[in-house]
Amino acid sequence: MALESYDSFEAVKSRLDEIVDAVSSDELELDAALALYEEAVGLGLRASDLLEENIEAQQGVEEAGERPAESPDEASAQETGAPVSA
Repeated sequence: MALESYDSFEAVKSRLDEIVDAVSSDELELDAALALYEEAVGLGLRASDLLEENIEAQQGVEEAGERPAESPDEASAQETGAPVSA
């Protein structure tokens, strides 16, 4: 799958978890382990890009004077009156 097709940090993390499980296997051949390592490096870079895009988007919203969209945790906390964890 092309790295650009991973459009969320969660999707990247999920694939990285799969790679960790695969390379933990004693049955994995060296060539396959190397290919997974290279994929993991690319996924790490993709995750970094996604986080940077998120930061830039949040800064753009703040600069425009708008309040960033609430996360589901914030919306739920407002409804129940519970504090939001950081």
